[in-house]
Amino acid sequence: MKIFKQLLVGLGLLLCVPQDAEAVKAYPRPVTIMQPDGTKITVRIHGDESFHYTTTIDGFMLERDKTGFFRYVNYDFNTGVKTLSAQRARNVGERTAEEKTFVANLKAAQLITADMKTRRTPMLKKHSRVVRPWLKKQPLMKTNSATADVARTVSGDCEYLVILVNFADSTFKYKNEDFETWLNEPDYSTNGGTGSVKDYWRDNSMGQFVPNFTVVGPYTLSKPLVAYAGNAEDTGEDIDPRSMIKEACQLAKRANPDLDFSKFDNDDDGVVDNCYVIYAGYSEASTANPNDMWPHSWTMGDDVFEIDGVKIDEYSCSAELVGMPGAPAVPTMDGIGTFTHEFGHILGLKDMYDTDDYTNGYGVDPGAYSLYASGSYNNDSRTPPCLMAFERFQMGWIDTNTELTELKDPEDVELDNISTNKARYINAQPDRDVATGVEWFILENRQQTGWDRYIPAHGLLITHFDYTQESYAEYWSVNGPNNNAKHRCMYIKAADGVDDENSRAGDTYPGTSANTEFTDTSTPNSLNWNNEPVNVPITNITEQDGIIRFQVSGGTSVWDFVKTNVPTDIRDVSATFTAEMTGNTADVTETGFCWSLDETPTVEGEHKTAAMADGKFSAAVDNLQPGSNYNVRAYARMSDGTVNYGSAILFTTECATASAPFVADFLSWTNGQPDCWQIVDRNGDGTTWILDESTGGLVYQFNYWNNADDWLISKRRIHVPENGVLFFSRGVAETTTVEDLEIYVSTKTSDIDDFYLYERLSFANYFGEQHIEEVDLSRFAGQDIYIAFRCCSEKLQTNLWIWNVAVTEKLPAPTITTFDQTAPDQLFVEWTPVGKAKNYYLYFGKETDEPNEVLVFAPMDFFEKTEGDVQLSTGSMFFTGDATVELKEFPEGITDLKFMLTTSGPTGTSTLLVEGTKDGTTWTSVGQRLTLSEYDNEGQECDWLSYVQDQGFKKLRFRFTHGGRNGRVRYLTLGYTDGKIVEDLSGGGTWDEETGILHNSMVIKAVTPGEFNNGRYVVWVASGDGNFFYDQSANAYYEYSGSTSITDVIGESGISVTAGEGYVGLDGLKPGYRITCASPSGALLYSGEADGQHADIRLDGQRGIVIINIEGDGQTYRTKVIVR
Repeated sequence: MKIFKQLLVGLGLLLCVPQDAEAVKAYPRPVTIMQPDGTKITVRIHGDESFHYTTTIDGFMLERDKTGFFRYVNYDFNTGVKTLSAQRARNVGERTAEEKTFVANLKAAQLITADMKTRRTPMLKKHSRVVRPWLKKQPLMKTNSATADVARTVSGDCEYLVILVNFADSTFKYKNEDFETWLNEPDYSTNGGTGSVKDYWRDNSMGQFVPNFTVVGPYTLSKPLVAYAGNAEDTGEDIDPRSMIKEACQLAKRANPDLDFSKFDNDDDGVVDNCYVIYAGYSEASTANPNDMWPHSWTMGDDVFEIDGVKIDEYSCSAELVGMPGAPAVPTMDGIGTFTHEFGHILGLKDMYDTDDYTNGYGVDPGAYSLYASGSYNNDSRTPPCLMAFERFQMGWIDTNTELTELKDPEDVELDNISTNKARYINAQPDRDVATGVEWFILENRQQTGWDRYIPAHGLLITHFDYTQESYAEYWSVNGPNNNAKHRCMYIKAADGVDDENSRAGDTYPGTSANTEFTDTSTPNSLNWNNEPVNVPITNITEQDGIIRFQVSGGTSVWDFVKTNVPTDIRDVSATFTAEMTGNTADVTETGFCWSLDETPTVEGEHKTAAMADGKFSAAVDNLQPGSNYNVRAYARMSDGTVNYGSAILFTTECATASAPFVADFLSWTNGQPDCWQIVDRNGDGTTWILDESTGGLVYQFNYWNNADDWLISKRRIHVPENGVLFFSRGVAETTTVEDLEIYVSTKTSDIDDFYLYERLSFANYFGEQHIEEVDLSRFAGQDIYIAFRCCSEKLQTNLWIWNVAVTEKLPAPTITTFDQTAPDQLFVEWTPVGKAKNYYLYFGKETDEPNEVLVFAPMDFFEKTEGDVQLSTGSMFFTGDATVELKEFPEGITDLKFMLTTSGPTGTSTLLVEGTKDGTTWTSVGQRLTLSEYDNEGQECDWLSYVQDQGFKKLRFRFTHGGRNGRVRYLTLGYTDGKIVEDLSGGGTWDEETGILHNSMVIKAVTPGEFNNGRYVVWVASGDGNFFYDQSANAYYEYSGSTSITDVIGESGISVTAGEGYVGLDGLKPGYRITCASPSGALLYSGEADGQHADIRLDGQRGIVIINIEGDGQTYRTKVIVR
C-alpha cells in the first residue's frame, strides 16, 4: 500500500495536462426568472463553470440581451457561430403564434452543444493535484507505515483566508459576523443548517483536519460585476475572475496591515494554500445570468503575485446569496454546500458528475450521496453529505490497516456508519502491481442521520472505484472520473439493478430491493472492468438499528439468518410476504411477519404468524392502507425467547382502485417516484422521465447516445367503464424530429413483464403546446387494468411531455338536426340529446375564402395500403424488401412533398419511385427514380414541391425495388388543401347555471343587421360529462339563399310573428305569456309559457295554416300564419 500512496500523490504532481477550472454543478432543477418587464420565464441551467448554457423548458438555447431579456440563440452548424435572435423567449404556454413559428425552425440546444464541443479547444490551465501536499507536518505514525513513509496528508489545524467583496454596483446584504459563524461556529444551525464549514471538515476527517477561517471584508472592488464575471464569447467562462482575486487580496492587506498572508501557507512551500473570495450577490449556477460569477476553483496562472513574501496562486470563489433575485423573496445566505464543495477542490477532491456533458456519453453520477455530484444541494445546500470512503482514503483520513480494510478471507462483518470512519473494500485486481494503482469495490454504511440526513436512502452502499494509472491519466487528471459513460471510475453498484438519477432510493442493500448479496454472479455483480471474477462473495446482508452485517466468502459461523424478500402481489389493501431462513431452524418456535408505517416494525405491533417449511414461509395480508409506505420484517422466535428479525423492506401499496371518471397528474412525488406511478429506465442509460417543475408534467429529455426505453407505469388498477377511453395530454417541441410513445396494458399486475403492447403512437405535430391524445379501451369494459407508457423515441430526438392522464366513459357525438335562419338576423341550431351528458360545447364559425393549406409529418392514418416488406411509423417508411406504400386520398389535391432518404446495408443497389394519380386509376411518375447504391446514414434531402404543386395529384404511392440495400424514408412531409379556413366567431357550453337547464338548442343572433345574409356559417357540437368534451358532431352549414320567412306584427300588440320552414318565431313577449299553436282542425301543436321576450317554436312536420293564440296582461292576441 505504501507504493500506491505514493502514486496518489505522485501522479498528480508529475502529469501536466490541460484542465478546466473545477466548479460546482449547475442547480439541478428548473428556475423561474423575472424578466425586466415583470414577466417570468422558467429555464434550465446546464453544465458547470467550464461549459454551461441555458435553455427553455422544451430545450431551446437562450441568452440574455443587453437589456436583460432572454432571447433565442441561432446557431450555424457550418461555421459554429452563435448569434442572438431578435425573438424574446416566453414559457411554452405563453408563446404567441409568431414565436411558435420562430421556434419551429430552431434546433434543440443539445444538438448545438454537441456540435460546439467538437469545435471547442480547452483552455490550458494549471493542473491541480489529486491530493494536496500535507498542510502541516505531523509526527510519523508508526502504526501505519504506508502513511508514515508518504507523510503527505491533509491534517492538523490549518489557517485559511476568506475575503468578502462588494462590486462597484453590488454590495453585501449580510455582515462579516454572519460569515464568521457560518464558517467557524460549532453546531451552526441558522436557516436549518446542520453545522458550519469547520464542523463539516472536522467531522468528516475525524478531527484530523480542522480548518480555521479568517474572515475579512467586505471590501469594494473598483469595477462593476460584469467586468469580472461577464461570460467570454468564445468559452462562456467568466471573463476575469483573477483580477477580482488579486484586487481582493490587495484591499484586504491595505485595510489590515497586520494581516500576515504567510500564516495561510500551512506547508511552508512559499505559496498560500488557498485564497477564498465570497462575492456579493448571486451565482450564475442558479440565476442563469451571464453577468453573475460561477463558483469555481482555479489558479492565477501567469498572474501569480506576492504579499508578505508568499505567492497567491490557487483560489476559490462562491456567492453570498442562494437562489436568484426575488426567489426567495428575502435574500438569504447561501448554504455551506457550495463553499464546502469548492473548498474540497482546494484539497484535491474531484467532481463526480460528468464534466464534459455529452462527450463519450452521459456518465451517471452518485447523485445526492456525493458532495461532488448533486449532494452539495442537499437541504438547500445546508446539509452536504458525508465524504465517501474513497475520498477519505484519498485525503489520508482513513486508516487502511484498521478503518478501511480489505475483504478477502471468510469473515462475519459488522459495519458501522461511515460517519464513524469505517468502510471495507474488495480488491478487484489483486494481482495488479499496486504501484500502478488499484481497482476496488468499496462498501460503506450510509444512514440518514447527521450530514447524511438528506441522502436518498439508508443501508449498505457499494461503489466501483477505478484509480489505476491508466484511468488516472485519462479521467481523474482532467477532473472527469465519470466522463466516460462506458467506463466510469467511481459509480454506485445499485442494489436494485437500476443505475439512474430517479432511482437513487433503491441503491442501498438490502434496501427496497431486498438484495442481500453481492457476488460474481449476482445482479449487480462484482466482476471487474476486465470482466474477471473477484471470488469474494458478500452474502447475508442485513441492516438493523443502523448497523450493517454481512458474511464474506461464507463467513466464519453459521448465522440464524432471516431474509425478508420483496413483497409480491401488492395491491391497494393487500400484499403477500415471503421469507427464507438459514442456520439453526430447529430451535425456531414461531415464524411470521410484522409490518407498520414506521421503519422498524416489531412483533409487539401488527404481525401475522406463518408456518415454515424447508426454511421458507409466507403470508398474505389484506388490511393495509392504499397508497401507503410500509416496512415489513420477517421474524423467527427462538426457543430461548429471542426474536431474530430480517431486514425491514420498504414497499408501497398501490393507490386505491380508480373508477371512471379518473384523472391523474404527476405533481406529487415520494421517494423519487411520482405518486401512484413508477418510472423505469429500462436500458439503464440515465436518461428517463423527470418532473418538469415549471409545467407540472413529466418530460423525457433528449438522448444523444441511445434509443429510449423508458417506462411510466401506473401503480393502481383502473376500472374500465363501458365505452371506456384513455385520454392523456402530451407535448413535443422540435419540429424536425418524431417522438414515439407506446401504450401498454396489463390485466394481471403492475410488474413490467406482465404488460403487453396495446397501441403505438408517433408525434410530429402540435409543437410547443399541450394536445390531448385518445386511446380506445372499450375492449376492457368491466375489467380492472394497469396502464403503462413507454417512450421509445430514437436517439437524437428531443423532448416528450406527458401531463394529465384520464380514463373515462366516452359519450357519443350529438347529431345536429337543425341549423337555419329562423328570423332576420337570427340563426337557430338544435341537436339530439345525449344520455349522461352534463354539458354541450357549441362551436360557431364562418368560412373564409382562403384555402386551408396543411403541411404535416405523415401520421399513421395517412398510410392507406401497404404491400411487401416495409415498417411504418409517423413520417417514416423503412423498406427491407420489395414493397409498395399507398397514401390515402386528398380530394382537394396534394400541394407539397418533402422527405429524407437514408440507406443502409447490406450491399447492392435499390430504387425508390414516387407515383401520383389524379383520378385514382392512372398513375404517373412524380420526380425522378431515386437510386440507393451506397451507405448513407445522413440521407439525401428530397424537396419535391415543384413536382406536385398545381399538378392536381390526389394520391401518392411509394414503390421500393430492393436490390440488396435497405432504404428509409424519414420526415415524410405532405402539404394538401383541406377546405377553407374557418374564422372562429364564438363557442361555449350550453349549461345554464342560473336555471339549471341543459339546452340542446341555441339561438345565435347577429352582431350587425344583415350579417347572416352573406357567407357560409358552420356549427358543431360536442357532448361533455363535466370533465371532458368528447367527439364533435359532423359540421352543419348555413348559407343564405334568399328570404325563407315572413315577419308580421299582431295588431297593436307590438308582438311580431315570423313564419319559416317548420317553425314560428315570436318577439316582443313578456315572461309568463301563455302561447298555444293549433291547426285549423283544432289539433294542438304547441302549448307553453314565454321565459323571455323571444320564443322559437318548432313545428316539424306541420305545413300550412297555423293558428297562434297569445294570452298575457289580461289581453288575448290571435293571428294566423302559413308555415312551409
